[in-house]
Amino acid sequence: MKTILAAFLFLAVSTAQQRSGNYEVSLRLPSSGLISREEMEIELRVVDLTRTDPLTGAAPVIRAAVDVRIDMPEMPGMAEYHEVAHPEGPPGEYGVHPTFAHGGDYRMRISVQPPQEKPFEVTFPLKVDDANSAPNRKPVPSRYSMEVTTTPKHPKSGESVEVRFIFRDRTNPKAIFSSFETVHEALFHLIVVRSDLAHFAHLHPTAEPDGSFRLHFTFPKGGDYRLFADVAPTGAGSQILFARVSANGDKGEIFDARTKSRRTQQIGGVTVWLLSPQDTFPVKRTIPVTVAIADAKTGEPIRNLEPYLGAAGHFLLVHQDGVTFVHSHPLADAASIHDGRVEFAARLPKAGLYRGWVQVKPNGELVTADFVVRADE
Repeated sequence: MKTILAAFLFLAVSTAQQRSGNYEVSLRLPSSGLISREEMEIELRVVDLTRTDPLTGAAPVIRAAVDVRIDMPEMPGMAEYHEVAHPEGPPGEYGVHPTFAHGGDYRMRISVQPPQEKPFEVTFPLKVDDANSAPNRKPVPSRYSMEVTTTPKHPKSGESVEVRFIFRDRTNPKAIFSSFETVHEALFHLIVVRSDLAHFAHLHPTAEPDGSFRLHFTFPKGGDYRLFADVAPTGAGSQILFARVSANGDKGEIFDARTKSRRTQQIGGVTVWLLSPQDTFPVKRTIPVTVAIADAKTGEPIRNLEPYLGAAGHFLLVHQDGVTFVHSHPLADAASIHDGRVEFAARLPKAGLYRGWVQVKPNGELVTADFVVRADE
């Protein structure tokens, strides 16, 4: 009776089914939907349509090897989530626990190897909401967390500080987690931004033998800094982890995004400008964003664009709240760009002002330009 009830409840709430030959896979998502930056539970049920029972329906496929991969076709530079699904209690049911870096349209590919049968594959689209889409719900913690310590304990602006990073996996919280995939030529991309968006740095802490990461950094001015870790735990896909560090000292000029709107910047002999979108960014939609790089004197496009960290460029944005972080990915590699234009895929999760930093490498020289853009509902 328990098996019959479990099968009925699963089918009653499952969101989609896909068939392949004699088999059917049903997908069950959380009742509140999929939310980014939280650990989600996705369950699936595999049945054999050639073996049916009048009461229980199609027979569950037990002891199958179920391999799950999740990626985001619109952002090919993102690391892929990969997990071998574990059996759940009811026969024929399996589960995985992904955490999505941000909202958007994902693709879930499920490869099933039934016992003594040929494998088959089905694909489901997944729609993931942004973390701020459900502000009144109690969030589910991410599987991974980051601890940050500094030496000295109270940093001062203008003085070198040693920063130590320790990552934890909730499944083994006492151990230092150190299994990361290399993404864009680094295990760990660290973005440091002051809370008012006045100061920005893109850094790569060094892995230590004990599994931690270390970095020597000088905070340029006093204030509260946001540290965004862009990492990919092995098989878990891209993750964004967050910490705060305060630096004592003179704060200098306070950056006010409301008065700093700009879409063009000249840096040395290079002009960088934001071509599209020409007006505001739409909220919660993945859109192409085009950045142009040209010779500041002649206005001619710079065609010799070299890869930077394994990509045609990087576009990083932080909301005026100081905590909403967006990493936009290029849609093509540097070798295929001949008109001085880099197209990124970007998704801004909430309305308001963002400061964005574009990093490209024209003629072998790293250039970091910044823009202030608005996102509207």
